[in-house]
Amino acid sequence: MCLTEHNQLTLLHDLLDEQLLYKTVELEEYRQIKKLVQAMICRKHTDASLKNILPEIYYYSMKGETVHSYKEHIIHNEMNIEKWLKTIKKARMKSV
Repeated sequence: MCLTEHNQLTLLHDLLDEQLLYKTVELEEYRQIKKLVQAMICRKHTDASLKNILPEIYYYSMKGETVHSYKEHIIHNEMNIEKWLKTIKKARMKSV
């Protein structure tokens, strides 16, 4: 099943938002985030501000796959995640 851009943004937002809320994550979620980011980077019409943060999110997820403490990784990146969520939310509103 192919997800629309809006669906991808919603899923990415929800995954990152839950990490902030619960300070936990499953390894598979990091992999899912990486796949979503790769798909969005490949789109020709991805919002410019979103394109700027996608590599950061990808690196965060890649690093998250190898950390010893998911909670510490999330806490260490909390400000970045909050910034990403705002950017994703704006892009999601434009994609409707």
